[in-house]
Amino acid sequence: METEELVRRYAEAQARNDSETMRRLSHADWREDWPQSGERVPNLEAYRRIHEALPGGMPDIDLREVAGSEDRWVVTPNMTVERIGGSGDSWIVEGIGTYPGGAIYHMVQHLRLRDGLVWRATTYFAAPFEAPAWRSTFVVPIG
Repeated sequence: METEELVRRYAEAQARNDSETMRRLSHADWREDWPQSGERVPNLEAYRRIHEALPGGMPDIDLREVAGSEDRWVVTPNMTVERIGGSGDSWIVEGIGTYPGGAIYHMVQHLRLRDGLVWRATTYFAAPFEAPAWRSTFVVPIG
């Protein structure tokens, strides 16, 4: 399987909360770090259990764009993976999530591969904020 295809399938498995596919696409030594909260998810079983226990349930996730040799687009309602890009053993996933309470977060995930499988994931979550007025003459709005 091509590297880009592996990353796309892994992101789709996350989108469906498909732990079996994630297991097949992940290295036996897989783990995920969440630096903002200082947590490490030590294995896929813990990852699955965290998402099953998410207050309000797991939101639907899907792909919107895969950036690479061939782009793909899908629009989704609750959580959107907007871009996947990278090469070799280092890939970045960008997305926006709307959680059950209505909070919206931007998400960036760095995936590192080993032996043709997802080995390490580091995910950052950031709440949007109002741009300060003093920058308005230097910037233009996105979207």
